[in-house]
Amino acid sequence: MPKTNEKIHVLADESLGGIKREYVEVDRKAKLGEKIVIVDADQGYGVHYSNGDVFTVEFYASYGSDVATECGHLVGNYEYRTLEPTNIVHIDGERYEMVDRTAEVGEKVIHMNEGKSEGRVTEVVDVGVGMIDVIEYEDPDGDITCGLSHGFYRVLVQLPKENEFQEFKDKKRGYKEVKNFIHNELGITKDDIQEMIRIAVSNEVKKAAESGEFQSFISSKIDSLIEEGFGDGGRLLYGFKERVSQTVSNEVGKRIANNLNISVELKSQ
Repeated sequence: MPKTNEKIHVLADESLGGIKREYVEVDRKAKLGEKIVIVDADQGYGVHYSNGDVFTVEFYASYGSDVATECGHLVGNYEYRTLEPTNIVHIDGERYEMVDRTAEVGEKVIHMNEGKSEGRVTEVVDVGVGMIDVIEYEDPDGDITCGLSHGFYRVLVQLPKENEFQEFKDKKRGYKEVKNFIHNELGITKDDIQEMIRIAVSNEVKKAAESGEFQSFISSKIDSLIEEGFGDGGRLLYGFKERVSQTVSNEVGKRIANNLNISVELKSQ
């Protein structure tokens, strides 16, 4: 298996109509048409390239294992790394991953045919059995395109910016540090934490009930719902009981959370 270097290169991809694409360095012999980056330039006589230069392989040399670039340079295998394209592209300053699946309304897509594209990005307005309707655009031939068949486009899924991704990693790292401290240093288990929360909530409910706070706002909420419930010609609307129960439950939960000053952050993957 070729060894991949984590270094990323952002280059214009002619097969995507010039859209910038991310490439990764791979330690293997390049194929015809692939891009290479010079990493260990031979500084001998007649060499006119330097480390960091990017070329496209046009043909193989008639001898040895060297490759020849579009500029006529003969490059030894030890001098370069092959650049493999990823599915990540840069459009209008944002990073997107090209995903092969059925699009949804509102998503951005790019037309693809046999791995190539004219580089036009549009938005999905409707999804059918065999195709999607998109905001119309003019293709290179001057024809108006307003629909794409399934399988002939890629969905563009926006990726977080580098600083946002770093912030997410920092938060995740901080969460793990706190979790390890609680479990390993303090010896507190998940069951212990759940019991602490149960006791705290129970105490807050008891205090609110004894003060008469719940009765006042629950009475007000129910009066409002009853008035709304009889709004349709004097008939109690369907689902009235469930709405009363859900509303009261939500209000009680919010007041308890406010009193406890609990802040909950959902983890995203």
